[in-house]
Amino acid sequence: MGLALTSCGDSFLTQYPEGSVLLEDQYQKLPDKLQGAVLGIYTKLYEYGGHSTFGKRSLDMYSDIQSGDMAMKRNSYGWFESYERGYYYSAARSYTWSYFYEIINLANICDVAIADSVQAIWNATTSTEDPSDEIALSGYFYGQILAMRGWSYAYLLDIFTDPRDVNTADLDADAIPVYVGTDVKAGTLGAPLSTVTEVYDRAYQDLSEAIQLLDYYGKYNQRGSKLEVDADVARLMLAYAMLNHGDKNTIVADGKNCYEIALENAKAVIDGGKYPMLKKAELTTTGFADVSAANWMWGQDVTVETTTALGSFFGQVDVHSYSYAAAGDTKGIDSKLYDEIDKNKWDARIKWFRTGSQKFPYCPDGKFYSPKYKNVTALDQVDRNWLCDNVFMRVESAYLIAAEAAWSNGDNATAVNYLKALCDERVADGKDTEYNTWLASLTSSDAVKEAIIYNWRVEMWGEGYSMQVLRRIQKQRTLGSNHLARANKALDINGTDKEMFQCQIPTSETRYNPFIGDKTTLQNED
Repeated sequence: MGLALTSCGDSFLTQYPEGSVLLEDQYQKLPDKLQGAVLGIYTKLYEYGGHSTFGKRSLDMYSDIQSGDMAMKRNSYGWFESYERGYYYSAARSYTWSYFYEIINLANICDVAIADSVQAIWNATTSTEDPSDEIALSGYFYGQILAMRGWSYAYLLDIFTDPRDVNTADLDADAIPVYVGTDVKAGTLGAPLSTVTEVYDRAYQDLSEAIQLLDYYGKYNQRGSKLEVDADVARLMLAYAMLNHGDKNTIVADGKNCYEIALENAKAVIDGGKYPMLKKAELTTTGFADVSAANWMWGQDVTVETTTALGSFFGQVDVHSYSYAAAGDTKGIDSKLYDEIDKNKWDARIKWFRTGSQKFPYCPDGKFYSPKYKNVTALDQVDRNWLCDNVFMRVESAYLIAAEAAWSNGDNATAVNYLKALCDERVADGKDTEYNTWLASLTSSDAVKEAIIYNWRVEMWGEGYSMQVLRRIQKQRTLGSNHLARANKALDINGTDKEMFQCQIPTSETRYNPFIGDKTTLQNED
């Protein structure tokens, strides 16, 4: 149930139905008013703003297109074309910035609204008695609020700051403003730039507290849907934030560096066994289109009421849905990356994509498609319902986080073990010899690194991870020939291409935030 939300009081309620807005009598019937507020935050994940701005999945496309793993050979309608050309215009910067700060703002408003109950929520977690129903429900949703705020701060760092890795991390550099609940209560207008470390500290605190609350209060509440964040989702949010943190010599918390925290949380998700990995036999049968899939940890069940139709991830990517991809604006895997999969011989994930000689070359055909229409591409026969679900997090990312975190701390053996656990379910029939040869080659740190990069790019293609791989550990990447504007281009994130992968704070912030307006250089405002 969606919610148009501007505050946690009655003032945000609309008296008449407008799409997915709650009516006041509906709101009053909710078991906890906070539940309505949290559901309102979640609507941002799929909020429609246009055919290239439809929530998180449009940001995932930005990541993968800008970094070259999702290639566009043709563009007749203009959507996402600037990313294919390596540009990130001010309008797109402003969308990304406002998208996450709106989530932060909504979380802060709710943080203030629940302030009188927060101490009771924490006290109950150490009590020998069960919490009251009211506290149990409030604690459950408060954990989700903290998780969404921490996740948003970590995501902003991934886009608006310098790339960092295990060897190069300027954690004292100015980053972005931090706002918490007390700022909303005080009516704060703007805030100075906090350092990278300070923002990570905020994200770490929010996410670690969210894990505690969701672990405890999850015993008293049933998850409404996979749209809601549970403790394991919060763990992977924290693990991925720490993976992007960089600098293994910095102690983040509890005597552990960022990679130790990342590995610990990813391992907890894997060992918990709540979300089993997608098996090899199902690699090309699900379409990655159903939120009920056991390996989906976080996602949206797209319904008739919430579909964004043409302007959606499947509309932009799936050639079996009536929209831009089917009309010729194909988004496919980078041809050079496809050749890497083919060269390995053992990898069954090559079936996720069409070959270069087929109609709609290199497009995803075993991943991200409408299952009922898999064998149809004619525009008058393809899916016109646009009800394929949106994936936000899969358990497979936990194995990749664990592998990279271990490698970053110099533990190649543990890294290989996690890679093997994933890749054992990705071996094509009859290719065990080739697979074992590949595994046997992972004997050096560089070889393990390349295997981690490869699996991030292949396994998580189309899910918004590609840019961070480039920023963290790859640094250089040569694109294939199937690009509209950057065919065969060599990207160097440490050289002239750095500006493609670090966005400037948008002018919408620099003009109106008095603390930073005179400290930023405004460029690329076209």
